[in-house]
Amino acid sequence: MASDSVSIKGTRNGLLILLDPNRDYEEIRQTLMSKMESARGFFKGAKFSISQEPNEIPVKQKNELENICRQYGLIPNTDKAAPVRIVQKERKAPETSRFSAKPKMGEAALMVRRSLRSGQRVTNEGHIIVLGDVNPGAEVISGGNVMIIGSCRGMVHAGAGGNRSAKVIARRLNPTCLSIAENRFSPETAQSMLNEYQTVRLSGQNFIFEKYMPGR
Repeated sequence: MASDSVSIKGTRNGLLILLDPNRDYEEIRQTLMSKMESARGFFKGAKFSISQEPNEIPVKQKNELENICRQYGLIPNTDKAAPVRIVQKERKAPETSRFSAKPKMGEAALMVRRSLRSGQRVTNEGHIIVLGDVNPGAEVISGGNVMIIGSCRGMVHAGAGGNRSAKVIARRLNPTCLSIAENRFSPETAQSMLNEYQTVRLSGQNFIFEKYMPGR
């Protein structure tokens, strides 16, 4: 399978947007716009840097790509001295006590660029975005929000450190198990899920399912 022309990775210093130097600039620009649109509102407030190793992208093109990111609420990272450290995509069994109670606004998200199969687990202390499906038997555990650009049919736990304001967003919601903070949703009580992006949040002890509104 050919690599993507634009890869977005979460680092301790913000988002790192990697460009494939072997791809045409117009393809890169269109792919970046598509990725920003698919996660509209989710990256808002996050710092970002653009890289096209081993080559340096022309200033005019870099400025245009940065402006695209700014339109979606991202903030250019001016800390040039900060070393880039890529976050591990998968970790072993989660320890809920390690998660902070509430990730900071603008914190980078862990990007998972594939569907998750049965037996696969992804955990992160901050937000998680899955560019694919979460299939039955797969697990996603996040200290912040979880966004799934596909079907959610596995186990998802948002706000694992006790963050009750955390949300789960997915194109099709039909989880085997869904939790936010310490609250667990019972799938057997669910209505048939709509084929559109939905958000799940807590209101008191109740799970609220509503249409996803970008930027909210």
